[in-house]
Amino acid sequence: MAVSKRLRYEILRRDNHTCRYCGATAPDVPLRVDHVTPVALGGSDEPSNLVTACQDCNSGKTSSTVDSATVADVADDALRWAAAMKQAAEKLREQETPKLEYRDAFLAEWNRWHVGKDETKKVPLPNDWKQAMDRFRVAGIPTWMWADIVDISMANEKVKPENTFRYCCGIAWNKVTELQAEARRIVGAQPTTEPVAPPSSALVAAVVEAWREEAGEDIAAEQETQMASSVIDAMTDELEPEEILKAARYAAWFGSSAINDGLSHVEADKRAVEAMRWEHAWHSSCGTYPSEEETAAFEQFRDALLNAGVSEQLRATAAAVAGYSLSCVPHFGIRSEALKAAGINGKRQTAEDYWARAFAGTAARWPTTEERRKFNAQLDRLTDDGGYLIFDANAAAVAAGAAQEADLYWNIPRQLSALFAASKPVLPGGEN
Repeated sequence: MAVSKRLRYEILRRDNHTCRYCGATAPDVPLRVDHVTPVALGGSDEPSNLVTACQDCNSGKTSSTVDSATVADVADDALRWAAAMKQAAEKLREQETPKLEYRDAFLAEWNRWHVGKDETKKVPLPNDWKQAMDRFRVAGIPTWMWADIVDISMANEKVKPENTFRYCCGIAWNKVTELQAEARRIVGAQPTTEPVAPPSSALVAAVVEAWREEAGEDIAAEQETQMASSVIDAMTDELEPEEILKAARYAAWFGSSAINDGLSHVEADKRAVEAMRWEHAWHSSCGTYPSEEETAAFEQFRDALLNAGVSEQLRATAAAVAGYSLSCVPHFGIRSEALKAAGINGKRQTAEDYWARAFAGTAARWPTTEERRKFNAQLDRLTDDGGYLIFDANAAAVAAGAAQEADLYWNIPRQLSALFAASKPVLPGGEN
């Protein structure tokens, strides 16, 4: 800030109205107040850094210099300032490095894709994409997650290239919501009060406005009316405001003005994420991607779990575990009632997983489809025969897998089963 008139007067009075550089005094020469250490070098407006100087000395027109002690002080101040500036620049560079690396990680994933068959035509990015990435970094999206997010965005051919980045950001914000929900679950945070739902009219207006902003183009009056009507219908169906808002954004990205259309695209994206996690886990486990037949089998079981009411988080976890085990049947961590509703025998799949992992542990490869078929045939035979407990079946599966065999019978000692049977009381008539 500028030196005040009051402070100028005090400096002139302190220096006896005498130029500290050449000794000239008023009224013989015009006097000014000069900074010993220039402001450009970090000098302050404190009295200790201000001196009286005649007009010529202040403008550098004379060869007069301040006394040697002051010159030494100024030199030391300049050196200290230069060192401080260098240190500050290095600190800023260190602070900028993670941000730049984060942007580069996103850009590398984005540039893997192109428009249509022309590999030289990249999908456009808006001018503010860097600022968007900075916000996502602060929001907690890890760099590794951008591979999935970008793949989902680019793979959806219904989204116009100019809207792809918006669509990508929408998926990323959904991920932020998921991360926050998981973080709250981990720390056991509970809301202190129930959230207050906004008035109906306010919610409709907010959703329509968000939809208009995401659409990024002129909206006809009848489209806006249709969107408002669909929001009211969604509220009647008791959908949560957050879910309605998300559906509205999806509707905008896909050129629709109906909440139900947006909801269908939201669900399609969720299923796509599960399939991608399953495929990536599969590839990480064996180095190749599943076949079309295997993918179709997985999607059938995934949709069955969805229809059985299994949550998105549980489905995604089960999908990843199934992929790592080269299995098409996601079941890990899902309650038996839900698995049964989806037509999945959880105990049977657990036995197969034990066998496959033991097989891979000794053979340094996962069993082939044909080897799995033979194992399941033996498991069917064992199930039909009965007379064993699941503990015996799992133990036999591990032993058979370690021996790289499909036959379970040679390793069914039925020790636990026999013990269990012996512990049952003998009923009248000799029946157990």
